[in-house]
Amino acid sequence: AAASRRAEDARASAGRSGGRKAARGRRGSRASPDGCAGGGRCSGSPRARTFLERPLSLPGACQADLLWLASNPFWTAAPLEPLFRSLHYGAAEVVYLLLGLLADQKLLLTASDPAVLVPAAQALRALMLPLAHSATYIPYLPPTLLAPSDMATLISESTAPYLIGVHASTLQPLVAEGLSPEVIVADLDKGELRPATLGRHAEAFPASVLKMEAALPPVGSLVRQLQACASADRFDETTVQAACMQFVADLVDPEAGFLAESGHSGDVVALQKWRQLLSFEEDVRLRCERDRDVAPHAHLLRPKLRESLSHSLASVCAEHTPGLAPSSRSRPVGPFLALCYAAKPFREWWASDGASLRPEVRTCLRYREHQLNLADHVGDHKRALDAVETSLFAEVFELELELLDDEPDELQAAAAAAQAAGKVAKAAEKAAEKALPQLPPPPPLPPPP
Repeated sequence: AAASRRAEDARASAGRSGGRKAARGRRGSRASPDGCAGGGRCSGSPRARTFLERPLSLPGACQADLLWLASNPFWTAAPLEPLFRSLHYGAAEVVYLLLGLLADQKLLLTASDPAVLVPAAQALRALMLPLAHSATYIPYLPPTLLAPSDMATLISESTAPYLIGVHASTLQPLVAEGLSPEVIVADLDKGELRPATLGRHAEAFPASVLKMEAALPPVGSLVRQLQACASADRFDETTVQAACMQFVADLVDPEAGFLAESGHSGDVVALQKWRQLLSFEEDVRLRCERDRDVAPHAHLLRPKLRESLSHSLASVCAEHTPGLAPSSRSRPVGPFLALCYAAKPFREWWASDGASLRPEVRTCLRYREHQLNLADHVGDHKRALDAVETSLFAEVFELELELLDDEPDELQAAAAAAQAAGKVAKAAEKAAEKALPQLPPPPPLPPPP
């Protein structure tokens, strides 16, 4: 486009001056609209031009497939196995880190190889779908980037949640200076975890991997599912993704998820309060929409109502009912759900009201309503993604074969033209160097005293 504009400017100036010869000179010194030197058209048959234009038109012809491939929620840019491999395929350790992200905890990953940290951190974030990790994220923090004191301040004294990866040598000075007990440390070299033992959520968040099931009973089911499909001999990424997606879907759905399935009396009371708040919110919204004076501003009220509902959900789950607890043998899920509902990933997802979610994600969140087997559903989408990707690569490969085999003479002619254009450019540079005035040599320095 720039070459076309330059050529049009040259023609316009040549027309104003009235000199065709001058116009030819200008066109010869600039690139033509066809991209050939000297202002002329490329030599060769029209089929050679077609071969050069087809790579540009290929993305446009496959635009629908490319958009679907890039926006599909079952396509993970980072594989999940590096995280499991780094933790020696410990399903309980992976689930503990996932709970830390969902509850806005501080997570620190350490490894002696930086190439291990980034894939593991990316895989951990991918397990949160449909929620998004919105806390501080530094997959690898080089030890030379900050002073040791600044590094200790960032990791031990930060009040905000984070997911940070550091070199193994950086952890030793931090431990020596007193690493905060609020930080969950995952040693990816040894496959070990150091759980968080203190903090503002210490009562509700599990203090060890073994206490996870006591904090949230459905965790045991997720751990067993991952143990069956994630091992050194066999790693089924589709089943792993489906199991974690089902776990997060049940966690964010108070009406049909973990809160509704719990038999604990405290959770039953919390669910009843939540339904009353939902009906109250709907009544307020309808009254505002029907009011003649308030209706034009009702769209400003909806986000505030949604935000207040998320805070209310965390509050009703955090409330304890000690008078009802002894009569029930089941363990409550409300205290841990309150941490997740008060965390930023859930609040941002809840405030969006699902408007930004793709249809496939909405279907997975309501898999109970649609009677879906998420493992089969994700597997079908994975196979469809592979088919689209294979067809795109096949078309590109076919184009390369045509370029290399069918028209070797025209490709050689194009290469010769490019080489000739390069020689002309070098000759012009040499002529310009000769045209420059020759400066006299500098005077000699005086002898030292």
